[in-house]
Amino acid sequence: MPYKVFFCVPTGRAEFFVQRFYDKATCAAKPGDYCRARVQAWAGPDKELEANNRWPADTDPRWPKCCEACGKEFAADASRSTGSRTIVARADTGEEIDLCNAPVGACWDASWYRDERAGPDGRRLIVKTPGGDWDIDSRASNCTMPNDDAHRCWVRHGRPEDGTLNVDKNGNTCQAGAGSIICGNYHGFLRNGYLTDGC
Repeated sequence: MPYKVFFCVPTGRAEFFVQRFYDKATCAAKPGDYCRARVQAWAGPDKELEANNRWPADTDPRWPKCCEACGKEFAADASRSTGSRTIVARADTGEEIDLCNAPVGACWDASWYRDERAGPDGRRLIVKTPGGDWDIDSRASNCTMPNDDAHRCWVRHGRPEDGTLNVDKNGNTCQAGAGSIICGNYHGFLRNGYLTDGC
């Protein structure tokens, strides 16, 4: 099944959230799942996220009181955690999404570590595949030129913004594979803006 690749753009906004959950399956509304709830504790400009990413006191009223699926009240021993995310929007539809839970086909510039191995356009592109996140600009595990930083294990052409992103071995590359992607249990290709099966 082909998956259309779409680009995600930063909105300049971020959120910090708090969540509570049980560590074992307890949810009456979702058998086999655990009771959990997440609440946005802060939202604002992403440059202010670090200053607002603070673990609240256990008495803070923002901590969820009940499971959002079954309504069961959390006991004092229910686990607590916090998290944050940069809010992005699909360039094709404008829909805001969470990259952690982005659908297959989402593509974004991982600007936070592009200095390590940016692509020819200065970006570090990541694509969500059916098997997980694939870093197009990374080095392949079977790279045949591990000491050469000039080549690309996957050579990209086109742009994710307009649906022309294509990845192959046409360019300064090594002998690893034929341009296919192996990510988790997924094996395929990125051709003309679509993730396709490799079989």
